[in-house]
Amino acid sequence: MTTRNSTKGVAGLLLAGVLIVVLLVSGIPGARSVSRNKCANRLAIVETVIEASPGIVVHLKNDPKIYFISPKNNHGLTATTLQQKLAGKETQLLIAHAWSPLDPFSSLNEIEEIRQEGQLLYSMK
Repeated sequence: MTTRNSTKGVAGLLLAGVLIVVLLVSGIPGARSVSRNKCANRLAIVETVIEASPGIVVHLKNDPKIYFISPKNNHGLTATTLQQKLAGKETQLLIAHAWSPLDPFSSLNEIEEIRQEGQLLYSMK
């Protein structure tokens, strides 16, 4: 292999590495608040509410996705309290729609608001 071909190979790998890092960083949701235009409403029956790795995790009936409330935004809520209020009942969740290359199928969704029978039970703000 010649020096010129070696230089092109290194430059190509460096360019590919920089591109991958830029794509990863640009897709990571930051601490900024997501606008309401980028949120989705989800109306479903809550199966369980548990304390888990991303925070308070809400599992919906017939939905494999993970919906969670971040520990820094839980405003004193506990999984036990939410389990008592939400389990088995139809609940409206406002979900932040933030795509990330680290989660391309959006299986992990942060909850912005929880409403039940028109009453606001939780808001990220």
